[in-house]
Amino acid sequence: MVWMSLIFYLSSIPGDQLGPDTLVVNILKKSGHAFIFGVLAALYLYALKGRRSLLETQSTLYLLSFFFTLLYAFSDEYHQSFTPGRHSSMKDVCIDVCGALTVLVILYILKTRKKWKHEGEYCHGKTVDY
Repeated sequence: MVWMSLIFYLSSIPGDQLGPDTLVVNILKKSGHAFIFGVLAALYLYALKGRRSLLETQSTLYLLSFFFTLLYAFSDEYHQSFTPGRHSSMKDVCIDVCGALTVLVILYILKTRKKWKHEGEYCHGKTVDY
């Protein structure tokens, strides 16, 4: 909730307070979009892991995290359309989604590699369950 509040706050900053519209500033803004929504996707994933008994598969966990991030990206752009000097943009939603997807894929690969690496290891006579 804190991270979503930060995103909401950032979307509430009027356009004239965001600095000049230069290439460097635009690259920083778009990179920020990808980073912020990538972190949001990871936070959703972490929050949903506690509810894993409600979910049937590991892939469902990742898909729900992605879906919730997508919904928040759309709602953020809608909210931003009411901010003076700002507008909503499907391009920003796509950047948000790319950031989320990148982080979720990296986390999935890391988890899979960890599982493969430790497969067959034993701890106190029992197979380690990751």
